[in-house]
Amino acid sequence: MNLVDLVKGQLTPEVIGSLGSLIGANEAQTKTATAAAVPAMLSGLAKLAGTANGAGQLASALGGLDLGSLGNLAGMLGGSNASRMADKGGSLLGSLFGNSATSMIVETLASFLGIKSGVARSLMSYMAPVVLGQIASQFKGKSIDAQGLQSLFADQARNISAAMPAGLSLADFTAPQLASKPAQGDRRVEHHREPEPSGFPSWLPWLILPLLGLGAWFLLNPKKPEVKAPVVDRTKVIERAPAVQVEPAATGLELPAELGDALKIGKDLTGLFGGLTTALGGVKDVATAEQAVPTLKDLGLTLEALKGSTAALPAAGKASIKDMVGANIGGIRSLVDTVMAIPGVGDLLGPYIRPMLDTLGALGL
Repeated sequence: MNLVDLVKGQLTPEVIGSLGSLIGANEAQTKTATAAAVPAMLSGLAKLAGTANGAGQLASALGGLDLGSLGNLAGMLGGSNASRMADKGGSLLGSLFGNSATSMIVETLASFLGIKSGVARSLMSYMAPVVLGQIASQFKGKSIDAQGLQSLFADQARNISAAMPAGLSLADFTAPQLASKPAQGDRRVEHHREPEPSGFPSWLPWLILPLLGLGAWFLLNPKKPEVKAPVVDRTKVIERAPAVQVEPAATGLELPAELGDALKIGKDLTGLFGGLTTALGGVKDVATAEQAVPTLKDLGLTLEALKGSTAALPAAGKASIKDMVGANIGGIRSLVDTVMAIPGVGDLLGPYIRPMLDTLGALGL
């Protein structure tokens, strides 16, 4: 029995086609990506099962899988089922590996395949239930326990290593979160802990990025502003007006409309990041998730409006927004992973959060 081949055996042409459509890749690219993702994920799980605590966590996760639904993989990757499958996969990865270790695997896979981290994360989210389901299937009629999992991975070590593409290695992979996780019998979940305050909002530095980038564009723009009078009052601030200009009494400096628009979008996008951080940071269970839904709906509408405004910017303005989003979307994804791993929250918030992540990902490409 070869566990890698069993997983790959489920990836029929129909499944590969559906998966490719979901992650935005053609058939050849999807085959290459899954050929790397399957042994990489199994390698990570093998390392996780290398400790008694980790094997216990894995046994608990496998015991909660619905193997019947995974029997129709092509159907699970179609329509609204695909979103639920990805949410389930993301929750499993977060609960087993933790955000840091999951990100390490994602980044390693993305670097090896030459794809965006978001694409690699989506691929792993879709593949996680498939890989874990095949592992659970090896215990039909038997209880899944830590000792059995350690024995299984010991038997499959050579197969997993042989399937790993040349140049792809998880040699540095560790799952440090296991040291702080409760034992298998303790049903508390680590992600319910309150984060320690940092002294200032973590999203505050995001405001600096668009201002620096757009300021540099403004300075290099060949259309130099005309200075009409010396600066007499530096306490004034830029105000939004039809001409998008600084008050004449303040500096006499008239800014290009495009720059004013880009600065406004950067400021609004910063507010959106802060709103997302606050809304998601308050989610601790299903009840608090329901309370966050109205805010997420409003933020989703705001993001769609910002997307349209960004499309109308000149190339330099778009580049600054791209840099801003690209440099910080990882923090939002990490927070989303933590929240979606809370039991019952993924299904509730997924329809609101996933489209926003897709839009932000497009802005950061």
